[in-house]
Amino acid sequence: MSSVEQMAGSSEQVAARQQSRGTTSLVLGAVAVAMIVCPLLPVPVPMWVRLLPVYLIVPVGISAVVSGIVALRRMRGWEGADRFRARAGVALGTAAVVIPLTVIVWAIWALNQAYK
Repeated sequence: MSSVEQMAGSSEQVAARQQSRGTTSLVLGAVAVAMIVCPLLPVPVPMWVRLLPVYLIVPVGISAVVSGIVALRRMRGWEGADRFRARAGVALGTAAVVIPLTVIVWAIWALNQAYK
């Protein structure tokens, strides 16, 4: 293999790597959002399958946000980089963190109002 072919292959590999950056963030964000609905699964589903993911929503959402921000920073300066996956992962991760925390704050407020 000549050096020109090696350079072409390596530039293609770099381009492919740049295109796939942010995939981890997207997958983590989608998983975190999907875990929000686990308690709503039907009764025949075992209880641990319905409730265990509830404890993992916020950590997985935070991981999605962090990995998305890292991917976006690494893509800085690359004109051909596809930033959609990283941005979508950050958005999904943020939603997966904000929604449960909002529900918890609302529940605490509602309980305080009920016992006044």
